[in-house]
Amino acid sequence: MATILYPLRNSATGADIRLGLLEMGQATQALNRTTRQLQNRITRTQMRPFSDIVSGFPRVIRDLSVQYGKQVQLKVEGETALFERVALDLLTDPIIHLLRNAFDHGLETEAERLALGKPAEGTITLRASQQGNLARIVIADDGRGIPLEKIRDRVRHHGIPEDHIARMSEPELLSLIFDAGFSTAEQVTELSGRGVGMDVVRANIEKLNGDVQISTQAGQGTAFTITLPLSLSVLRIMLLEQQGMLFALPVDALEELIPLSPAGISTSATGQPQLRWQGQPIPLISLEDHLCFNGSAALAPLEGKPVINHPMAVVVRQGAGHLAIAIQRFWGEQEVATRPVSSPIPLPPGFVGATVLGDGRIVPLVDLPQLVASSPVHQANEFPAPPSPPSGQSDLLQSAPEAEFTEGPTLTANQSGPERTILVVDDSVHLRRYLTLTLEKAGYFVEQARDGQEAVDLLLGGLQVQAVLCDVEMPRLDGYGVLEAIKGQPGFKHLPISMLTSRSSEKHRKLAMNLGAAAYFAKPYNEQVLLKTLAELLGAKPLP
Repeated sequence: MATILYPLRNSATGADIRLGLLEMGQATQALNRTTRQLQNRITRTQMRPFSDIVSGFPRVIRDLSVQYGKQVQLKVEGETALFERVALDLLTDPIIHLLRNAFDHGLETEAERLALGKPAEGTITLRASQQGNLARIVIADDGRGIPLEKIRDRVRHHGIPEDHIARMSEPELLSLIFDAGFSTAEQVTELSGRGVGMDVVRANIEKLNGDVQISTQAGQGTAFTITLPLSLSVLRIMLLEQQGMLFALPVDALEELIPLSPAGISTSATGQPQLRWQGQPIPLISLEDHLCFNGSAALAPLEGKPVINHPMAVVVRQGAGHLAIAIQRFWGEQEVATRPVSSPIPLPPGFVGATVLGDGRIVPLVDLPQLVASSPVHQANEFPAPPSPPSGQSDLLQSAPEAEFTEGPTLTANQSGPERTILVVDDSVHLRRYLTLTLEKAGYFVEQARDGQEAVDLLLGGLQVQAVLCDVEMPRLDGYGVLEAIKGQPGFKHLPISMLTSRSSEKHRKLAMNLGAAAYFAKPYNEQVLLKTLAELLGAKPLP
């Protein structure tokens, strides 16, 4: 009897276990539903209607209309659209700035509009909406549009080579509007013309993990479209692995995940890898070219297996186009709580926060297009290539905020950084980038300043450099002011300060030399002459 009852008890025990597991699974599903409902309710309590911030906007336009004599009406649509409270707080100032920008830059005067057959009264439309997990705000005007040729002229003025300007697409040209100090206004007024503010607009929007795009049509008007996640605290992400490092990419940033095969990869005319996607070639990016994966510890094993365990390409939007980024493994999607990273050291471009996984692992939240666009390799591909780098390059992660754009050193092993450090002073972020790449490829360390006053503050504050390369026309303090402030100090009597400027006349050159300039270069400059002169000033041979 005992031998018969034993297997029956075993069978009953197995059934009990299966029943218990089934009940546990059902309880887990119920708990997950309750958690999601609670999460949604908490998120809803943080949501506020768009109308909470728009009430003061019509008055802004009315006051400007009275002050500047323009007939302008503001149309507001989508006032019931919901946004998180923190998003509305951060969006108020950017929206006001874009409204003022549309009023001043976008809309013509009454006489100009009548001459063009338009109504005397201009219209600015402010529209808010929700599309899936995204919130959108559009600021559009029915004015003159953005003159692309004026943007090209400003880029030329900053000394960017003509062949680079010719290769720039319309979205690339329009994106320059968000660079600090960039303006197409011919006259500086109380309302605009200083190029101050649009960089802050973009910075505030990027704090919300959002972006802003521009569309314009000559004679028809311009629209700024702000797109951001509907929920900032909870985000659905993809877990991607590359070289043993995990990245969290917002699902909304993804266009498609496609397998990588040699047959689908080709090379562009400039030698860059590209992938065919939807019948069109798009850039294929390798993260190893933009980040240095030098961690000594291997990735701790994750639970389960990767959803895709072979190389693939993540297709993401970049401005008006797309790019593909090669990834080794895809670990699936998760809904996670995002957390800002508080630190006195700002996050590098492309890293927008972090999340903590269920096993306690901290994973960086990335904006891949921004990471790629801000890296030295991408900028080297955008501009004409400076001389080849020397051996022994730094293994550090070479990334920095766009406004500063400082990179790691590329000196040869027998050269010490403090002996070959140059301060680049220019209010054009593009020229600073280009000069930084040129100088670092030639073996120099580079420090940067955005205007003359910042340069003086850095030098008097103890920054040790062996030469200064300085623009003349800059806000706050120009290049002549830098020469007067620095060369008058006993400790800087022998510091070579070279001027790099679009002012090529003899009187400007003589003024700079009389104030103590060591050399004077006119834009666009000859790269080899510049490097040779700097080497002579430093008493060293230029690197090959």
